[in-house]
Amino acid sequence: MTDQAPITTDLLCPRCSTKLPVLEDKLPESCPGCSLLLRARKQKALNHNCKLAWKKALVWRGRAPRREFWGFAIITGGIGLALALLLDFIVGGHIISMIREHVYPIPQLPGMAIAILGAMAGAAMLLWLVCVPLPLFSVTVRRLHDVGRSMLLPMLTLLLWLGALVGVGAMCLMTAFVLIGGPGTDGVFTSNRVIAALAPGALAAVFSLIILMLCLMDSERGTNKYGPSVKYPLE
Repeated sequence: MTDQAPITTDLLCPRCSTKLPVLEDKLPESCPGCSLLLRARKQKALNHNCKLAWKKALVWRGRAPRREFWGFAIITGGIGLALALLLDFIVGGHIISMIREHVYPIPQLPGMAIAILGAMAGAAMLLWLVCVPLPLFSVTVRRLHDVGRSMLLPMLTLLLWLGALVGVGAMCLMTAFVLIGGPGTDGVFTSNRVIAALAPGALAAVFSLIILMLCLMDSERGTNKYGPSVKYPLE
């Protein structure tokens, strides 16, 4: 069996305009002139895409295909859910109480084990809460770029979530003020104040759902204003 020589075609690289060779009716994976990705490589596992999203935590430009976004979201979301369930088990929260009552009588942990595991799980959850938002936001921005949307929607959603956090914090402070019987506590929880505190969270939840639906869309083919497609670079 003889090796087939590559055939130079009239197809040009969209970045450097180099004529592209074809071997066995296939384009090369990358341009020989500028190394631009020309056709999608074999899909990588979710953990590979999760690591890629972590490496690009500070990258706001360019595009991210669905697999990169969902690889990060599924793995980090699964870790966060596992930590939340572990904390619920340690402190005897509602979920573990329901399991003990209706499913299986899980024994209570000894006091020393609760203290040690609680501290470890709490530290892990705090680390998760600190580390995950930045790469999640950046990969979401690049995923929206991949479907031709700007970063305006995730920025607005982030501001609304921050507003909701401030509103909830203010409500907690007012609750504490009422419980200690501070002066002038009558009328603290008026309907307007409650609505003002909860409205940003409701809007943020709606916008988050819209973003999630956009992240389910397939990549735009070819090159858009945010760069070339990883999945469909020449189409």
